Amino acid sequence: MALVFDVQQANGKPDDNRRPGTACPFCDTEGLANIIERDGDCIWLENKFKTLRATRQTVLIESANHDADLATYEPDELHHVMRFALGCWQQMIDSQQYLSVLMYKNKGPLSGGSLVHPHMQIVGFEQEDGYASLTSANFEGINVWRQGRISVNISTEPIMGFFEVNVSAPQGIAASDDARDQAEADLFADAIQVALRYILHEHHGGRAESYNLFFYHMDGRTIAKALPRWVVSPYFVGYRLAQVNAETTLYIDAERLRAHLETLV
Repeated sequence: MALVFDVQQANGKPDDNRRPGTACPFCDTEGLANIIERDGDCIWLENKFKTLRATRQTVLIESANHDADLATYEPDELHHVMRFALGCWQQMIDSQQYLSVLMYKNKGPLSGGSLVHPHMQIVGFEQEDGYASLTSANFEGINVWRQGRISVNISTEPIMGFFEVNVSAPQGIAASDDARDQAEADLFADAIQVALRYILHEHHGGRAESYNLFFYHMDGRTIAKALPRWVVSPYFVGYRLAQVNAETTLYIDAERLRAHLETLV
């Protein structure tokens, strides 16, 4: 079943990705309504523009800094944002009100996002299983790096393509008080940041200006899938055919990404 997008609900939706100079609603924190939870600069709230039927759409504002991003945060802020986001996502899952709960991030004009201000989205689907079309193969591939229980690979069977990086950690460690879990939850965030920086500044000659970051719980693991965004291939649009870069290119990316990840040790 296709998700139903209600165009009328999108009337007045701000879009400073495509219309620079548009006032940013996330900078005006005093004007925010329907806040669910707040921790420092992180704010989780109901999405004002409920464009998808049979869903609960929420937004997670990551920072008070309009021009910041997961790729640029200092370690303390990065770790705080990731813990807060994972916690909010888990709260919606634990409510058991939804068939599936998806968390993701759009960044840049080709990502599907409308606002520059750093944020994620957490959406509860009443009638749709967001994992229905996924397989474990979409999260497997060329092993790039492992430290403790945190691992990184590059998909050889991507969901869309051409280049998808998977960062994986044991599910639930971000909420744990155990010292090892806390340290590895921070390492999970660090590895995601390294992947995003690589995507923006080095992969494909640093040409990417947009990325997506998707989160999944699968087989006792939490997986973050990061990928650069380009104009979508007609093979995928018309035939749902994913594409993947040639093996030689993937292995070059793997070696270069590994060199950056090894600085985390």
